[in-house]
Amino acid sequence: MKDLIDLTQIVTKTKLRSVELIGDSGDGASKLQEFYDLVSEGRFVDDDEAAEYFYGKAKNYPGYQKLRKTLKDRLVNSLFIIDLKQSSYTDRQKAYYEAYKEWAAAKILFGKNARTAAAGLGRKLLKIARKYEFTELIVDICHTLRLYHGTIEGDYKKYQQYNEEFRKYEQIWIAENRAEEFFIDLSIGFINSKSTKAPFKDKAIEYYGQVKDTLEQYDSYQLHLCGRLIEVSIYTSVNEYEETLDVCDRAIAFFEKKDYIASVPLQVFLYQKFICHVQLRQYEEAKQAAQACLPYLEEGSFNWFKLYELYFLLYTHSGQYEQANEILNTIMGHLRFEDLPENIQETWKISEAYLYFLECTGHLHAREQEEQESRKFRLSKFLNEMAVFSKDKQGMNIAILIIEILLGIAQKKYDELIDRVEAMEKYRSRYLREEGIERANQLPAHAAAASQKCLPPG
Repeated sequence: MKDLIDLTQIVTKTKLRSVELIGDSGDGASKLQEFYDLVSEGRFVDDDEAAEYFYGKAKNYPGYQKLRKTLKDRLVNSLFIIDLKQSSYTDRQKAYYEAYKEWAAAKILFGKNARTAAAGLGRKLLKIARKYEFTELIVDICHTLRLYHGTIEGDYKKYQQYNEEFRKYEQIWIAENRAEEFFIDLSIGFINSKSTKAPFKDKAIEYYGQVKDTLEQYDSYQLHLCGRLIEVSIYTSVNEYEETLDVCDRAIAFFEKKDYIASVPLQVFLYQKFICHVQLRQYEEAKQAAQACLPYLEEGSFNWFKLYELYFLLYTHSGQYEQANEILNTIMGHLRFEDLPENIQETWKISEAYLYFLECTGHLHAREQEEQESRKFRLSKFLNEMAVFSKDKQGMNIAILIIEILLGIAQKKYDELIDRVEAMEKYRSRYLREEGIERANQLPAHAAAASQKCLPPG
């Protein structure tokens, strides 16, 4: 169902005004239109719900599978017809969509032997690809034009021209892919774990050493994005925030010199600056980084949610709990919250648990009755929902264990606290004895000590 939800959010009704999605014939047209409408309105959580609604059957029912496939095919085809030039897109983003759409058309023309028209289209797109540094597209176009002029037209001069450009950009593309591979390899370990990863620093240093020379050799957009992120990983892996800020400033300066708005790299490094300033308790600088980052983000996008995670941290770290609660309500009530990856949703649910603790202790105004009913906090439900971070034994699972202790103290559930304290000590000895996680080791200890002080004598 998520694939259909994603497509309906891109191929919206507004964009379909001049596009005939459903067609005007066949008994299934009205059902297909209804399916589109209900998916776009967020009516169905999964395919089972949709199949039950339309056919009273499970999702593997052939009738439903046919309906689903037809809708998906129509939505995918509509991507090539509708106008993707939204006002919120930068020039580079608009150029990306248009260039790849037209290059797909050119490839079809080559396949249909309309080579003159296809080659002309390829040459036009090559200028755009060079301007916006679409390296992979440049390589593909030059590869195709090299073949066309060398084997069809027999034009040695043009063959040589595109062959030389192919070789030049092939080397850049190889460098980009190498840097991207290294960055992905470093990133995998951080997605579902928030623990400090000192061993990763050595790997990041090694990878950066392998891409450093190419960063000095080429001004490539993709190479510098991945290369600087690798360099950032050297310091973020061990929470060295001042050093991270230096890398971010250099990266931002590089991308601001581009002839176009490099929105993705700028938002990435401004976002990272926000993190560093919050951790360094430089709250005014953090706000400035966030304000600089927001114009590059589309509401409801993955990175928009990630930025508001940091806004939440900014307000909680500075004791502005009411503002933090407003952000939490906005995010968890957003239409696209359920579409977020599970680990991101769990991060917000952990934040909700800590705000509930502040509410229990009088540090945050109690929620209105309507809000309490719509999103009532239950510890047992919260713990059952932590499918990802419950496995992150040296990272976010510590925050989950601590909130159990804190809520036990706030709610005076002393009998339960005795069991939790004993379990916490076993947890520390089993998971938190490794070098480099001393701080994580101390947190459960402090929570356990605090709970013991709250226990009644005897």
